[in-house]
Amino acid sequence: MKTINSAIKNYSQPSTTVARGFTLVEVMVALMIVAMALPALVILVMSQVDGAAHIRNKTYGMWIAENELTRLTLLNNKELFPTYKLAEKDSGKTEMMGLEWQWQFETASAEELPVKGIVKLDIDVAVLGIAEGSNFSPAQGLEKVDPIAHLTGYMSE
Repeated sequence: MKTINSAIKNYSQPSTTVARGFTLVEVMVALMIVAMALPALVILVMSQVDGAAHIRNKTYGMWIAENELTRLTLLNNKELFPTYKLAEKDSGKTEMMGLEWQWQFETASAEELPVKGIVKLDIDVAVLGIAEGSNFSPAQGLEKVDPIAHLTGYMSE
């Protein structure tokens, strides 16, 4: 009986050990901090994804501008195409990487070069949208679309 009484006596006395764990206030503060930090992190990740997409589109736009400059250089070869005359302005559409692009170029005299007979070509490229299954409003002449890429080249007249 003595052992039962001593056990009851020890049980009823307050313990000197401290309970470990977080209080409700601490948990709520931590949850509030996480709730405020997560949207900021998501916004940061989304801006990085948007930046990568812009760089990708700018690269594709430069490729299209370089392709157009190469096409014009080949057409301007007097041995292959003796009757070709380089237009002052032209525009067109092309498809690359599942997107539809509009290119346009203008020629001007290359006043910054001391050589006669050289023309300057300014080529602008803009993305119009997804190529497959979309209804595009056609580009009329030199419709002004914000260019994503710009290339300047020079060639003989």
